[in-house]
Amino acid sequence: MELLQLLSLLMGLLATAPSGAESRLVEQSPPYLMLQPGESQSVICTLKDTNYPWMSWYLQDAQGKLHFLVQSGSKGDPENTSWMEISYQSERVNNTQFILKMQNVTQSQTIYCTCS
Repeated sequence: MELLQLLSLLMGLLATAPSGAESRLVEQSPPYLMLQPGESQSVICTLKDTNYPWMSWYLQDAQGKLHFLVQSGSKGDPENTSWMEISYQSERVNNTQFILKMQNVTQSQTIYCTCS
């Protein structure tokens, strides 16, 4: 029996509003996933504040190391990258949405969407 791989998708960048309340600059959907090894899944990052137009995807491996995947400043063509035999395809579909498709997921990882 294959074990499920937990893919934790956490909000990447949080900012503190002057009142002290937390305000999210980006939101990821879905926030958490569980995949069978080898499955594919897409994750959408939505920008909540267009004052920070650059959007990026990072992953954190099981050892806690952070790895840059891809960055986008505006709508554009898809970009492909890979890490540890996992394929990633990103696409900035408009000014506020940045999609990351993961293919052949083989191990646990945490994916972060950020903006700047």
